[in-house]
Amino acid sequence: MDELEFRVCLKIDVTVLDVWVEQGWVVPRSSEKGRQFRDADVARGRLILDLIDTMGVNEAGVDVAMDLLDQVHSLRGTLRELVEALNAEDEAVRRRIVAKIETIAE
Repeated sequence: MDELEFRVCLKIDVTVLDVWVEQGWVVPRSSEKGRQFRDADVARGRLILDLIDTMGVNEAGVDVAMDLLDQVHSLRGTLRELVEALNAEDEAVRRRIVAKIETIAE
């Protein structure tokens, strides 16, 4: 979606969007048509609005929240890759790894 559609969807003006992009809270793709936004950007925008408008979180708090969200997203991707790698191993290897994890968790 283009910038205008994004701003209309979230009911924000261009200065608000510029702050979000400057802070790195939303990272649009650039194209010959200008900034382009994905559904994930809309979800992030709604979260930002909730944090600021509903919860009263200040800019520094939003920065921390968005950073933590990005970290969780990255960790989920890493975990997914680890599970895929584990599933590619034979049963004996999987059992040893699971047993080792259970030992560490105790």
